[in-house]
Amino acid sequence: MKIYLIQSKDKFRGVENILGSYGDVVVLDSGEKDLNKYRELFDNDSEKVVGISPGVVEWKFPLEVIKKLKKLKGICTKSSWAYYIDIDYCKKSGIIVCNTPGANSQSVAEYAIWQALSLARKFPLQLNDKFLTKHDNDHLQTEIMGKTAGIVGLGNVGSRIASLTSGLGMKVIYWNRSKKRIAYKRLTVDKLLKTADFIFNCLEICEGTYGFFDKKRLCSLRKDSYFISVIGGGGWKVEDTDYLIKMVEKGRLAGYSVENEHAEGYKLPKDIRGNVFIPGAYAWYTKEARKRSNQMWVDSIIGVVKGKPVYVVN
Repeated sequence: MKIYLIQSKDKFRGVENILGSYGDVVVLDSGEKDLNKYRELFDNDSEKVVGISPGVVEWKFPLEVIKKLKKLKGICTKSSWAYYIDIDYCKKSGIIVCNTPGANSQSVAEYAIWQALSLARKFPLQLNDKFLTKHDNDHLQTEIMGKTAGIVGLGNVGSRIASLTSGLGMKVIYWNRSKKRIAYKRLTVDKLLKTADFIFNCLEICEGTYGFFDKKRLCSLRKDSYFISVIGGGGWKVEDTDYLIKMVEKGRLAGYSVENEHAEGYKLPKDIRGNVFIPGAYAWYTKEARKRSNQMWVDSIIGVVKGKPVYVVN
């Protein structure tokens, strides 16, 4: 059994030793973005499992590559999102696909709370003013206690945000494709956008969410509300970042925050003004989340090798 690991070696020290008793481990840590250029993957007829850190290859695992991999037993992605892989083809072909669900949820949820608090306390304006104190209407801040948190997508991350915001004294409402057996009230998306003070976009990136937050839907946001996204913005086509920034600048939205990680080719507008907070893509990047993610990744690879897969997507 060949176990191929595609990730920077410095981010998973010790993993090779753990997996060594389950197969011949081959580390591919060149950083090459095109999977077709990892010739080692295609040069033998042994059964193989591919463990991949998707950021290395920019979330691309083309179907043509999957078809070229001989005796591919499984693909284990070190992320909760696995839909950059052709799940349907893998299922039909008997190829197991595993992910690491919930490994980063606490980390991402805490980052989203930090984003919300930063907007409530006008951190972007303070930063722009080099932290000079200005007691005017533009710098007037707000408390989050007693406000309504509207969560769009109540999966692993959304559920953690619901718990954290509730603990901070906020009322929680949500929209999800399916109703959850929880105490929070479920509303339609349009009703939620008109009701919530802080909207948290926790939608998973997949074909079904493409264009979910279009301009028509975003127009229903209240001018005193805040929009926080736990994933990259307009470049992903989940929400229109440029439009949301303009809404803030024109006084039609109180604040907007999104990670600065977008699809290739997308560029943020220049000279952004107002209460717009675009921090780095660190939501998942904590030592605790990395430890959980590595452990779940290893467990998923071992599961495929032993024929007892865990965290199966398909």
